[in-house]
Amino acid sequence: MWSRSYRKHVIMAFPSFDTATNSWAPQADISWPIGPERESEFVRFPLRVMSETEAVACALQRGRSWIDNRLKAHSVQNPASLAVDRIHSLPNSLRRTNLKPPAKSSVVRNDPTEPFTFAQFKSVVARSGTKVSESALRKSYSGLMQLQKIRKWSTAEVRATLNRVQELLPSQSRRRAQRCRLPMTERDWQKIA
Repeated sequence: MWSRSYRKHVIMAFPSFDTATNSWAPQADISWPIGPERESEFVRFPLRVMSETEAVACALQRGRSWIDNRLKAHSVQNPASLAVDRIHSLPNSLRRTNLKPPAKSSVVRNDPTEPFTFAQFKSVVARSGTKVSESALRKSYSGLMQLQKIRKWSTAEVRATLNRVQELLPSQSRRRAQRCRLPMTERDWQKIA
């Protein structure tokens, strides 16, 4: 049996003799892992060749192309898996062993039902150019979240309040803007809201 491993897939060539054309037809069974199980597809290529050896070589070569096309189509649906596949194709000396695809995209959304996370808060504050320590950021975020809970704000309303703070800082004089603090407590945030 003729087989090759390529990009986490196994290609098994099954040439068959076509009596109608008196030539060999390249065919391959291609399988790949899906979690703990394997999935496979039997692929018949339309090309005909004169010898069994050529049919095997053709099946293995066209099998690689079929895999590339499958992975390319799959990567459009899931770019994270493509990145992981590319990392696994690197030589061992260049890859880290603990890489996994991201569980969730970290794109900032304006969905009112989605919680406003500390990472998003930190990102917005950093964009303004305000330099604040990590503990001050956490305290300020905590005050804002308490206000959100009391007033039953949506994520959009929290963002709007944070944007008001952003607008206030640059409008002040340069010297005063440097001394201006981020609201720390719920009461500080209420003054702005």
